[in-house]
Amino acid sequence: MRTRGTDCASGHGRALLCPAGETLTCRSTTIELGRTIKNYRTSACGRCALRPRCTRNNDGRKITRWVDEHLREEMAAHLRRAPELYARRKELSEHPFGTMKRGMDQGYFLLKGLRKVRGEFSLTALAYNLKRLLNIVGVPQLLAVLA
Repeated sequence: MRTRGTDCASGHGRALLCPAGETLTCRSTTIELGRTIKNYRTSACGRCALRPRCTRNNDGRKITRWVDEHLREEMAAHLRRAPELYARRKELSEHPFGTMKRGMDQGYFLLKGLRKVRGEFSLTALAYNLKRLLNIVGVPQLLAVLA
C-alpha cells in the first residue's frame, strides 16, 4: 500500500495525493547530494481508515520526492510502453562499455582531471575499436587494404 504519492495541481502550488485521496502539502525543501528534495505531509492521517496499511509513523504519512522525479516516472512509463527499446539499447551501447571495463581491465580511470580522463577514455575506445576491427575483418584482409 505504500506508494510514492500521485501528483496533483492544487490551488496553492504542487501537492501530492495519498492513497486515500487526501492532499499532502509541501512542508519543507532541502538539498541532498546536489538534488532538491521536497517533503510532503498531511494532517488527515489521524482519522484515516487506511493508516495501518499506509504508514506506521506516529506523525502520519510523509513522502519525500526529488523535484524532478516526474522525469523519472515518465521514463519508467515510456519503458513499460516500449520494452523493446530498452532491450535494443542494451544490445547496442552497454556491451562495449562492459567489454572495456571487464575484458580490457578499464574499470576505473587512472588519471585525474576532465582533460586527462577524456584522453584516457579516447585511448581505451580506440583500442576497443581496433580490437573489434581485427576480429571482424581479420589481420590478412586489413594488411591487404593498408598496403
